[in-house]
Amino acid sequence: MNIFKSIINSVKKLGTNDKTEKRRDRFTAKKIQLEELSEELNLVLEGKTDFNFIGITANGYDSLFFVRNDEKFNVEFRALKKIQLPYLELLEKFASKNHIKFETEKLDRIPYLSFKTNTSIPETVEFAKRIQREVFGNNDSTIYKVIP
Repeated sequence: MNIFKSIINSVKKLGTNDKTEKRRDRFTAKKIQLEELSEELNLVLEGKTDFNFIGITANGYDSLFFVRNDEKFNVEFRALKKIQLPYLELLEKFASKNHIKFETEKLDRIPYLSFKTNTSIPETVEFAKRIQREVFGNNDSTIYKVIP
C-alpha cells in the first residue's frame, strides 16, 4: 500500500510542478510487448528502477502494476480513471474463476485490486498475458508503455 501512496504523491507533485512541460518534452515512455516484460521485471529485482514496481498500459485503462515481493511479484490494478472502474469487477471475476487470492481496497478514494500471486518472473509474465488477453482483449502483438 505504501507503493500506491508514493505513486499518488508523485502524480500530485507532477501536476503542481511549474517545470512539468519541460519534463514531459524530455520523457518518452519505453515501449514493449509482453514477451519483453521479463527483462523489465529483472530490472526491478536488480534495483535498477525508481521504485520496487513497474507498470504497463497499452491504452490507459488496461494498466497493470507488478510489485516486488522479495524475489517474486504480486500484480495490481488501480482504477485511476472512471473508465477503469468496470474492470475492477471483471478482474475480481477473473480471480475468483481462476482461484487466485486477491484484495480490493481504496486509498485516497482510488480503488485498487491486488492479486496475491507471489509469482516468479516467468509466472508473472504468463499471468499478465492471461489478464491482458481475457479481461482487456489485448494480444501478443499489443504494444505497452512501461510506467513509471
